[in-house]
Amino acid sequence: MKCPHCNQEINDESQICTYCGKSLNEVPDGQSQTENQEHSSDTEADSQATAEPAAEENIVAPEAGAEVTEAVAAKETTEPAGEPAEPAGEAPKGKKKWVIPTAIAAVVAIAAGAFAMTSAKDPKDAVIGAFKSIVAEGQTNPAEEIFGVSAMTDKLNKESSEMNMELTVEGSSDETLSQLVSGKIGMSALNDIDNKKMSFVMGVGYADMNLANFEFYLDEKELVMAIPELSSKAFSMNYADDLEGQVKNSPYLGQILQDSGMDLTGLNSYLEKCNELAAGGEQFFDLEELWKRYKEGSKAIDDLKAAMTVEKAEKKSFTIDGKEVSCDGYHTTITKDALIQFATTTKEFFLSDETLKKDFIEYMDLMNELQGTMVMMANPYAQTGEEMQQELWKEAETQLDAVIEELKDSMGDLTMDVYVRKDGKMAGFDYETTAVIAEENIKLYGNVAFAGGYSMMSNVKAVLNVESADGEVVTASVDKTGTYEKDKTWAGTLRGTIGNGTDSYNFVYTGDYNAESKDYNLSLDLLSGEESQFTISSSGMFTDLVKGESFNLEMTSLKMETPLITGENEYLELSGKYLAGPLNQTVEAPEGDRLDLLAATEEDYNNVYTEIMGNAFSLMMKFY
Repeated sequence: MKCPHCNQEINDESQICTYCGKSLNEVPDGQSQTENQEHSSDTEADSQATAEPAAEENIVAPEAGAEVTEAVAAKETTEPAGEPAEPAGEAPKGKKKWVIPTAIAAVVAIAAGAFAMTSAKDPKDAVIGAFKSIVAEGQTNPAEEIFGVSAMTDKLNKESSEMNMELTVEGSSDETLSQLVSGKIGMSALNDIDNKKMSFVMGVGYADMNLANFEFYLDEKELVMAIPELSSKAFSMNYADDLEGQVKNSPYLGQILQDSGMDLTGLNSYLEKCNELAAGGEQFFDLEELWKRYKEGSKAIDDLKAAMTVEKAEKKSFTIDGKEVSCDGYHTTITKDALIQFATTTKEFFLSDETLKKDFIEYMDLMNELQGTMVMMANPYAQTGEEMQQELWKEAETQLDAVIEELKDSMGDLTMDVYVRKDGKMAGFDYETTAVIAEENIKLYGNVAFAGGYSMMSNVKAVLNVESADGEVVTASVDKTGTYEKDKTWAGTLRGTIGNGTDSYNFVYTGDYNAESKDYNLSLDLLSGEESQFTISSSGMFTDLVKGESFNLEMTSLKMETPLITGENEYLELSGKYLAGPLNQTVEAPEGDRLDLLAATEEDYNNVYTEIMGNAFSLMMKFY
């Protein structure tokens, strides 16, 4: 082809003219933009076609550039002498012909080398990425797809809601417990966030009879309690308006409280906090936020990553989704010093976290105020929340420092062989470290393998071996398997074992859910060797499920079995229900004649006592 600038014949693959030195991508004066674009497109296509094979062959570009430079230098030294000189100010054509392509080759070589270095997978990044893949976001979560657990939990905590639970005794192998068949216990809670009202009811019954119900109600001003089966009264207290004055002027209860050393004024703060929490207020000890602050504000994890050394190791095959897969290996070492520093930095962060301190102080101050309202727990010498926080933090620091010092003397380096799939996800890892425990050298080693499935943690097996100096090995293992077919079934098994080759203890948890019929089955079995020691199982169905909003669970059976009591397989079987969802009813105070606990006289209390005793006697007579 010809150069669009000087019209000299040049190589078709050239990007810069070897005669005039101008880029072929520049538009020459007078040339149409269309022609230049067509020419540039052809040139770019040729360049890309040339570059791709080089990348595939992993050509080390800087070395190639050096070879080209040496060849050009040799070529230039062989140029014949005595060539006529070019005009002043203009480089000789022969020299320009080679210098410019050489410069291009050098630039391309350096750029390609830099690209190769930046795009190549750093072994440390591969290992860190593999570990991150275990808990990476975006994985299939059956609990979220079926029930919308996170959205439902958030909705029930932040919006007005109701909950109801009931358990009924269906049968028992024990003669005494069998007399309770048809007995039931239930509870319900209503939370009206908009109007800042809440109620709680707990009751016991037998067959179709309600034996007793304890009813509790709380709003911004008062609390009300009642037991309708025992008294016609609804006992109330205005805790918001001059509670101290009410106690002082109380004709009967206030005097008793003062004589016993109780201080009801602390009840005000406690009930206000209860109301705030029920209305979706800021929670004490938000662990999720604490972990977030740790990840963002602590250097512990970053320092541990920096101290980790990683080098390529042999490949290893794993069974993933039923197929044998060859995975890249990386030998990883984290030194004892790095682990100790990680523990130290982590300790310093949590003990310095101001939000954690503040939550603890507020909580303990609140508990102090509540305890002051109780005769048995009132303590005039109690420390303040801040004093308790300082003392506890100091003690915690002392204990943690002692543990860290112990680790310095007993802990060894941690080595791992990490195996990574082609997609960058974790296939598994082997690990090993040493420790000195009670002056005995202990070796800890094992492996973890991820077998695929609907998520990284759906099928995984982990093993830990603890080997003593005399060669005795205790092995602990966890084996989790699971399957999930959207809108059809979800099933899984979790088995844990710990043993020394002679004796073993196990647990087996199984569960399955049918999305079409909404039936479920759950079972937890604790074993010694192969013999069951305790089993709890449940079956039933979700009669009403609105994803992310509400559910109604009908438990056909909740059964507990054990041979530990008599040697025979004793059992207790229950049935029940549990529902939760948006508030569909009005939160109201218990019915009954109001009796102000602080304004009531001694005579009022005597009358209530007489009424309760008479109703309790009548209730007991129903069973004889």
